[in-house]
Amino acid sequence: MRLTKGDIIYQAVIYFVVTLLLLLAVFPLFYVVSSSFVSETEWTASGGKIIIPKQPVLDAYRTVLNEGTTFLRAFRVSVTRTLLGTSLTIFFTMCMGYVLSRRDIPFNKAILFMTLVTILFGGGLIPTFLVVNGTKIYNTIWALVIPGLVDSWAVLVFRQFFLNTPESIEESARIDGAGEITIMWVIVVPLSKAVIAALTLFTAVSHWNAWFDAAVYLKDASLKPFQLLMRDLFVNIAILTQRSSTGSAFDLSARITPNSVRMAITVLGTLPILCIYPFLQKYFTKGVYMGAVKE
Repeated sequence: MRLTKGDIIYQAVIYFVVTLLLLLAVFPLFYVVSSSFVSETEWTASGGKIIIPKQPVLDAYRTVLNEGTTFLRAFRVSVTRTLLGTSLTIFFTMCMGYVLSRRDIPFNKAILFMTLVTILFGGGLIPTFLVVNGTKIYNTIWALVIPGLVDSWAVLVFRQFFLNTPESIEESARIDGAGEITIMWVIVVPLSKAVIAALTLFTAVSHWNAWFDAAVYLKDASLKPFQLLMRDLFVNIAILTQRSSTGSAFDLSARITPNSVRMAITVLGTLPILCIYPFLQKYFTKGVYMGAVKE
């Protein structure tokens, strides 16, 4: 099929816009990675305006990784929290979504309404803290997992997805003597891989990036997750920059700048999720849109 002049112009404009949006999305990430390798000499010479370092150095990463045992322990806590929190949240959220997708369940609409309310209104920090403390999970890893065990928004996505499951398949299973649990785990869940993968990615990113709840519910330094440690390092660098104090855990020598250390911290905190995302990306759009189809 021969393209007309208008088609060629249209495609050229589309490619130009897409390329521009791609550059706008990639440039911040490229700048962060590039800046983490800048030495103080280059930073000073360029007046802080540098894109690609001519003499990249690894001192910023050495400075952060010199935390040694503390760094590895925090990383291990974050991995544990992400794996534990994601698996339990997806399990309980999926179960609740399946129950709400059964129209014959008593008080179905009332439970659905209460689920919608929790999306719009939260209990607040102080009531949540009192609950965490009263249930004896304060200063434990469970304080980072149990308060968010059920994601109301994900419940609605699961519910809508399960409602779109062909009824003929479920009816055939019931004729063969299958119960609700069998139908869910043998038939419905295998058909839901796309939405499960998409929501797993959302939940994992949320757990990995979280630090505020750890700052509130944990007092034991050995339970400090990776992101909270990274946040503390950011604060320490800011104090060094403002007060020029000495004796810190950082060795800000003439080779690096506080900005380089900040960028190195950002790269280290983002890298694990960037490594996982490509494996789930193919399910991302499919899972979200299939779960959003109207009844």
